[in-house]
Amino acid sequence: MMRQAFSIWKAFLLLLLFIPGTAMAQEFTVSGSITDKSTGETLPAVNILIKGTTTGKTSDIDGNYSIIMNQPGTLVFSYVGYQSQEIPVDKTAVINLQLEPIVSALEEVIIIGYGTQKKADKTGAVAHITSEELGGGVLTDAIQGIQSKVAGVLVTKKGGDPNTGFAVKIRGAAGFSSNTQPLYVIDGVPNADPTTVAPEDIESYSILKDAASAAIYGSQGSNGVIIITTKKGLEGKGTLQFNMNFSADRVAKKLDLLNADEIRKYVDDNDLNFSDGGANVDWQDEIYRTGFTQNYNLNYSGGTERSSYYGSVTHSIWEGVMKGTQKDRTIGKVNLMHKALNDKLTLSGSISGTFEDNDYENYDGWDKDDVIYQALSHNPTDPVKNPDGSYYKINRAYNYENPMAVIDGIDNLRSAKRFFGNFKADMEFLPGLTGGINFGYTRDDSESSYFRPKGTIYATADNGFGKKGYDNLQQKLFELTGNYLKSFDKHNLNLMLGYSWQQKNWNGFYAQAENPQSDFLKYNNLGSFIDITSSSISSWAGESRLIGFFGRAQYNFDSRYYLAGSIRRDGSTKFGVNNKWGWFPTVSAGWNIDKEAFMSSVSVISQLKLRVSYGVSGNQNIGEYHSQVVFQPTGVAIDPETGQQVTTFGPAWNENPDLRWERTAETNIGLDFALLKSRISGTIEVYTKETSDLLGEYQVPVPPNLAKTKFANSGNMRNTGIELFIQAFAVDKTNISWKTSLNITHFKTTIGDLGEYVEGEVRRDGYLTGRGLIGDLNYVTGNIENEELGSFYLPKYLGLSSDGYFLYESETGGATRELNKAKRYIVGSPAPNLEIGWSNTVTFFKHFELDLSLRTMIGNDVYNATRMFFDYPGLLPSTNAVPDAIDWKNQGRTQVPAIADIYVEDGSFLRIDYVSLGYNIIPKGKIVRNVKVYVSSNNLLTLTGYSGVDPETTVEGLSFGIDQYNVYPKTRTFNFGVTANF
Repeated sequence: MMRQAFSIWKAFLLLLLFIPGTAMAQEFTVSGSITDKSTGETLPAVNILIKGTTTGKTSDIDGNYSIIMNQPGTLVFSYVGYQSQEIPVDKTAVINLQLEPIVSALEEVIIIGYGTQKKADKTGAVAHITSEELGGGVLTDAIQGIQSKVAGVLVTKKGGDPNTGFAVKIRGAAGFSSNTQPLYVIDGVPNADPTTVAPEDIESYSILKDAASAAIYGSQGSNGVIIITTKKGLEGKGTLQFNMNFSADRVAKKLDLLNADEIRKYVDDNDLNFSDGGANVDWQDEIYRTGFTQNYNLNYSGGTERSSYYGSVTHSIWEGVMKGTQKDRTIGKVNLMHKALNDKLTLSGSISGTFEDNDYENYDGWDKDDVIYQALSHNPTDPVKNPDGSYYKINRAYNYENPMAVIDGIDNLRSAKRFFGNFKADMEFLPGLTGGINFGYTRDDSESSYFRPKGTIYATADNGFGKKGYDNLQQKLFELTGNYLKSFDKHNLNLMLGYSWQQKNWNGFYAQAENPQSDFLKYNNLGSFIDITSSSISSWAGESRLIGFFGRAQYNFDSRYYLAGSIRRDGSTKFGVNNKWGWFPTVSAGWNIDKEAFMSSVSVISQLKLRVSYGVSGNQNIGEYHSQVVFQPTGVAIDPETGQQVTTFGPAWNENPDLRWERTAETNIGLDFALLKSRISGTIEVYTKETSDLLGEYQVPVPPNLAKTKFANSGNMRNTGIELFIQAFAVDKTNISWKTSLNITHFKTTIGDLGEYVEGEVRRDGYLTGRGLIGDLNYVTGNIENEELGSFYLPKYLGLSSDGYFLYESETGGATRELNKAKRYIVGSPAPNLEIGWSNTVTFFKHFELDLSLRTMIGNDVYNATRMFFDYPGLLPSTNAVPDAIDWKNQGRTQVPAIADIYVEDGSFLRIDYVSLGYNIIPKGKIVRNVKVYVSSNNLLTLTGYSGVDPETTVEGLSFGIDQYNVYPKTRTFNFGVTANF
């Protein structure tokens, strides 16, 4: 694979080296002066660039300019705070230009739910990011590109596994059992999978953060909405672009464990009997490697006055830093548009296919095949292999296995195919009146395979195991919309009505067995296995449907005063017969203060707009059939009448005809501003929201209930926050320009009411499992009314008892070694007090471009469960431990791993997320328009006081911020890439 990759690189570099130059055409000069269209004042330092190149000039102090061209082309005139202009030229000319001021930096059109609007006209909290503003480097997920780019949008990932995705939390979205991930809408199709979009194909993101903006999607919008728009062709000659990058990844930080010599010294110091394996092995080095990533993207686009096209193919290979992990993905995409009937009818469509192969290793616990746990706990004196080349195996402790034998001997594979298609037709029936129809279809198919051979992997007897599974998901969409736009005098009105029908169908099955008779057949013939039972086979199918009617009205007077409102009524098959339908209204208003007469003399302010909004959105992400009683197989029994074996059934949960929508009501106040002719611009948002009728799965007594669990609505949460975004064109000179943006987020989520199904004052979450932990008191998270969500709720450690056990503060104020008698306190929160992102783009000497992105979380606490499990002295010398274990031994500790407040650490960090240096080359030939060569690094540096491997954990659910050993390590990536336009 590596040899093939380098061959492609060589061929491409040779192509660049031998691109033929062309004879210089006759040079000609274009000159003139540039003025402000509204005032007539001359404009100095206007950038004049030959389009498609980095060749350019700037106007002088009097607004005059002169530029030499060697062939016909297009001049691009741009200046901060003014609308850019493009002028085609093919001969010597004098062009005197008037640039029109931009009233605000928000003139660009943004995508909102079922429509578009100018940034200046928005009344809700909507953030917009273009492809040029996305995070760069090696992206395993399209969502990774918006990390640290938007205030109020927290994008996190626990570890660096290329086979896992990112968690996104918009404004602290939270629930008891419901899914709190945002709704993704791709090219007008809701519930689409963002991993099926190549980052190179993305044109822009629109993030609907407040309820007033997101509630147009009704029951799907309570966690926010991320609208992804992919690239379309532009009018003009076809453009071919080739992107290629190659990167190397290394583990950013390993866990500090004892080495072989330190364990031998420990044995000698304590006069212990020990079976020394005779080796000196760093087991983390054994399971980790340098990972390599290759990414190739080829796209072609263009169009005419009435048609456009865009097509791309992207192939990526991520070789993980953990041996045995890899992801290969190929995405093909085509976007088409055509106008007909005198441009009154617009037809557009998109189709894409994604093909993905995954190679997994288990690491989510402390079982025999959990590779990370086995590597961390494995004794460094044990060799990897025997002299004959077989893997060394010894039974030092419970579940003690050679992790390299696990990696090399077990197959854990997945193959997935995803299809995405949509077709849209928009017809202008009368001036201002348009109607649209939108069809969408997605299909996901995945096949999983697992095989562990008999008796050759583990140190203890093992019968082997095989499993084969298949999953299919289909989603269908049909929508009708109508829009009416009318302007009269200074009044502007926009009305929209719509209907949406969505249906989801899924099915799947699996079969598994033990005791294989052929390692060659593996999972491909489960009939060759000996041990198969009725519970070894399962299949399923299901369906859900969502129907919505919605409308929106937007009005503004003289682009000064704004008023908007929307309403949606949704019906879902997921809810009980008494509550299948729900209403989701919104109202918002805006005031462009800068347009008032009293602001006319304040020239420093280019734009100042106050916005207020209120809305109610819903959440239906609780799964299907939970309002009905569902019976499922529970085993087999003998029918007393016939004597035959039959399958028995039992209820999975109780019915609840009153199961209803989870509702989020949110108030948002925003202020948009722009200063110094939009050289500086930004937004401040303050919000409060309350989520009520929380969907959850609760334990109920039997009898009187039929089953032990029930899905119901109970409890509420409150969320408050403030967001700041500032963007500035700090420097804009001939040889250097610097664009910088800063976003700061603070939010706090508290439990308002735990609800009727929680007994006592504390909802226990964050249970830890592992060697040494016994009982139901090993929870570290306590969700308590009027306290922050996910707070660490732990006993206070006082010291060691005379026989080496942990002493906790008791409920009576004394000391106790019994956890059930210990008094618990809230000792920290895993949610950050502040999240800050800082992005910079610097262009200098015309050809160089430097990008730098930093991100910090401040005030987040982490429960270091890895240290808790591995600082127990009793692990030594049989298995490995952290150096603290020796200190504990010297203090006389005999206590097995136990929860305590001493394991909560400050997880604040500052991270250089991305840095890149690029150089733009303008070849002399006509074939290649321009080439950009760049080097970059992701996760270059992390500054933190946290003692563990990585302070960043996924922020989702009711318990988070727990760093246990089952985390794939984060990587530091160095990347080299080339982008060429033809």
